Amino acid sequence: MLRSTLRSVAVLISLLVMTLTGVAQATVSVAPATPRPPTLGTDSYRSSPGPVAGGSVYDYAPSVMVDGVYKMWWCGQTPGGKVPGDDILYAESSSLNGPFHAQGSSAPHQIVFDGTGTGSFDNKHTCDPSVVRVGGIYYMYYGAERQDGEPTTIGVASSPDGIHWTRLNNDRPIITPAHQQQTGNSYGAGQPSVIYRKGEFYLIFTDTTGAGAAHNGGAGQFAWRSPDPTFQSKTEVSTASGWKSKTAANSRSFSVVNAVSADWQFSDALGAFVIAHDNTPGQTTLTFLDSDNLARHRYPEVAIPGQWTEGPGIVSRPDKHSVVSANNDCGRIPIDVIRSTTTFPPRQPAHIGLDLLSRTACASMPRRRIAEMYEGYGLQASGLPAAVVVSGRRLQIQDTSVYTDLTRNRISVPSSIYFAVPYGASLHDRATVLGAPGLPGAFELDHHSLWPVSCLRLVSDNHSSITMVDRKVWLSHPRGPDLDCLG
Repeated sequence: MLRSTLRSVAVLISLLVMTLTGVAQATVSVAPATPRPPTLGTDSYRSSPGPVAGGSVYDYAPSVMVDGVYKMWWCGQTPGGKVPGDDILYAESSSLNGPFHAQGSSAPHQIVFDGTGTGSFDNKHTCDPSVVRVGGIYYMYYGAERQDGEPTTIGVASSPDGIHWTRLNNDRPIITPAHQQQTGNSYGAGQPSVIYRKGEFYLIFTDTTGAGAAHNGGAGQFAWRSPDPTFQSKTEVSTASGWKSKTAANSRSFSVVNAVSADWQFSDALGAFVIAHDNTPGQTTLTFLDSDNLARHRYPEVAIPGQWTEGPGIVSRPDKHSVVSANNDCGRIPIDVIRSTTTFPPRQPAHIGLDLLSRTACASMPRRRIAEMYEGYGLQASGLPAAVVVSGRRLQIQDTSVYTDLTRNRISVPSSIYFAVPYGASLHDRATVLGAPGLPGAFELDHHSLWPVSCLRLVSDNHSSITMVDRKVWLSHPRGPDLDCLG
């Protein structure tokens, strides 16, 4: 198992965290003028009555997406893989309390990704998946080993449906161990977790050989961001003084949290990154980092009580942002995680969760913030057209099949939230679609703005047809957001 060399680090990290906490408290005591961050309330603690998924030799490190149903990818090992190594498994469920099952089957899971068996960097083991969907495409970041005992590296693959994957970066790893120090842990670089935000991929990962890794075993999470999903260009690194262009010296100089088994998401309601990590026995810890500078903590840490042995995966919408409250309370942020609960090896993934309370009412939030919270959601309000939030705008839709093409996450909202999302356009049945040589087809909507479409299914489901025009004519129109079909 890829993470076996990291397991013994957890207890040592908890001691380190307590030490660091003591230092932080001492700093506050000598600088009383520094304002304390606001404290988040909690309520609605919940847990599954037992395991929600499993059935392989070991089951851990889940990535969990709300996409109409709960979709989960995780690390296991089961018969049927190409090679006898770690596999990435998939299952889905209508409930976080399970049972999860393979797509279209009652089987407990299915293998969707495994080692190549061809001598590549991920020849034998693929593990620790983290999945995000951007522009209708799924991206999966994962840890890999070529052979047992070799350092872990990180790869990325893409998929139209989350089931069938294609390796990116010419079948080469996107991150390899830095070999900047000896921590006594030869694990390498792995355990990636990804978020998509404002046109960039944000990635945290472990590198036990990085300069900023903990000396007691190599723990730590390094954060990078880039508009390139392979992180081979335009990459910035989180440092103690903010985001900087990546260099060999700063690429692993600063750890945003001393942890292994970490996963993260972005909370638009809180304006903060939320890292879920298992350092302390009997609880999953939530750490909140500032949206602009990961060296700053936005809120004090919160503990979710519950037994764990490896993992957690924090439940998120497809772009890895927090989900919204079912009762449309903007100050209530549901946080749910799935993690393995028995050892050894780690197995029996189970669900725990609670709601964070920021005490911020929707009425006091800027419209932009509410639109960010509901990005990608289908809005259903009594007496109003169905709508999907696309790039912060409300696209009102007449045809039900088009609505289904654009979102699987639908929520009933009051008119106050519906109208808080800025109006973008209305897509009526048989709306005009303009095409031009070398340019995508695009719906011509309000004020003659063009909203490009990523697949012909949207056009046919709207009972529209494509009218070809000159490139200059197409480009003369104002441009709206892209409309992406779901796989």
